[in-house]
Amino acid sequence: MNDTLRALDNDTIAAQATPPGRGGVGIVRLSGPQAYTIARTLCKRSLALQPRYAHFARFHDAEGQVIDEGLVLFFPGPNSFTGEDVV
Repeated sequence: MNDTLRALDNDTIAAQATPPGRGGVGIVRLSGPQAYTIARTLCKRSLALQPRYAHFARFHDAEGQVIDEGLVLFFPGPNSFTGEDVV
């Protein structure tokens, strides 16, 4: 494996998983070793995210203000589609 691929293997990425435009539901996917920690931080969640369970959550910005609410699902690696932690 080359150095670029090896570096990417340790990154956590966020990506829009729904097409751009207007819609009733938007999906953002977090993948990588920090996905779980980032999700809990964004949701200000003190309790653990149960794997493969839909949790209602309020999403917060850096100042702690609620910016949206929705569902959070956690799929731990290596038993996720990508083999890494996915939220």
